[in-house]
Amino acid sequence: MPLNQLKTIIFVSLVSFCCSQLAFAENQTKAVFLSQSKITDQAMFFDGNKVSIKHQANNPAGYDYVYGNALSPHGDCIKVYKDYVFMTWYKGGKENRHVMLTRLNNKTGVMKTIEFPHRHTGYNGKWWIGETHNTIAVGISPKNDSIHMLYDMHRNGRVSEFADDYLRYSYTLKGAATVADEDFNLNLFVNSKAGHYKHLNFTGIDDVKTTKLLTYPAFFTGDNGDLFMKMRYGFSANGKMLFARFDGKQWHGYTDFNRVLASEHGSEYNWGLYGDFKYEGGKFRVAFQRRSKNKNDKYVYQNGIYYAYSDDPTGVISWKDANAKPIELPVAKAELIQIAEPGDWAQTTKKDQVSIVHGFDFVVTDKGDEHFVSQVKDLEFGKEINLHTYRKSGTKNFTTVEYDLSGQLYTSNNAVYLIGLKDSRVNIVKTQGGENKFELMYQHNTGPKFDKGVLFVADGKVYYYLKQAEGIGDTRTLYLQVFDLN
Repeated sequence: MPLNQLKTIIFVSLVSFCCSQLAFAENQTKAVFLSQSKITDQAMFFDGNKVSIKHQANNPAGYDYVYGNALSPHGDCIKVYKDYVFMTWYKGGKENRHVMLTRLNNKTGVMKTIEFPHRHTGYNGKWWIGETHNTIAVGISPKNDSIHMLYDMHRNGRVSEFADDYLRYSYTLKGAATVADEDFNLNLFVNSKAGHYKHLNFTGIDDVKTTKLLTYPAFFTGDNGDLFMKMRYGFSANGKMLFARFDGKQWHGYTDFNRVLASEHGSEYNWGLYGDFKYEGGKFRVAFQRRSKNKNDKYVYQNGIYYAYSDDPTGVISWKDANAKPIELPVAKAELIQIAEPGDWAQTTKKDQVSIVHGFDFVVTDKGDEHFVSQVKDLEFGKEINLHTYRKSGTKNFTTVEYDLSGQLYTSNNAVYLIGLKDSRVNIVKTQGGENKFELMYQHNTGPKFDKGVLFVADGKVYYYLKQAEGIGDTRTLYLQVFDLN
């Protein structure tokens, strides 16, 4: 072979190799769309009028509601465990309302759905008025592969009709989460004496008074495989967050993070909280926004970002504030653990003109970088402000900046992802832990448009459970879209 021809071949090969390596490197900064599955086109939807909590009448022309019009997907409604995706939803329409659990087998592609006897009971027992507090939470115990569900709960013990139906808790035999496709059915769940698969207590917990006033059920797991249940007890401006722990055999709890009637324990006002417990960065953590009983300030609902963590894997002891100063549970003075005030970004100073309700989330990387997102609405000036509050591990102060996206946070390999909807389709951005240098990883631009979604991330894949925006009547279509974060 002539020398010039050989040099040409070597040069072309090197160029091809370099281009392929550049393409590979670029691909590592992007997310990839993997699949889309239609879960159901029969999800319950409230297509009537938004009514007051004092409303009584049954609207024959639609499904009236309080608060919001979509209950599926909502709350802690999706989990990924081993080869399976578990999704909860209510079956529509207004005359149906059954609790549903769908399991998708990622290996076989088989989707199986279980229909439960229970039907959405509506606002304070008025089944004809939809109630968006009453989510369906699903959790899986890694210690025995059992499935646990909590649903249709908003201080049920205050409703006389629910004297024997205040806790809607269903759970399976061990191993149920991973049975063969053909064996995934209602018989996996432990039936109750009443025959409706609902149980009035958690095995190991006998605190009936507390159980009767629980709202916002959710589950998460610790590093050692314990399954935690978390809920709010009480009322919006006088409530507490609590949790319990399932060790594969029984429940332990309840453990209160904060006090009700905080004004009797050193706080200027009673307060409630809206936030989350998580096991992040190797520690048990909590972050929330406070709803104070103070009716004369500029906040119509919540204010602040409050944050603490525990070095105890069970979360019972060893709690500290953001600067590692020990704190005692239950907390009465929320200001002792406040790290930021998103309401300061609003221009208004008038009474009840700052609304902070949606868009709050947090993550902590394995290195200890802490990230929070929140959303503020300035009602006087008609402005919506999305904020990112963060702190690099080893530093003292938090930084808050305005950012034009919102969504749910996730962390992996000390990177932080913000995943949400932009222009009604999935958008994924990424920054390194402790930074605010978000870069676009993916923007979906084809297929259905969505107006609501809840996601779960496992093994570097985003499982986004989504409600299609368009629809007619009292049912809507739900999808699952899966993305690889590389």
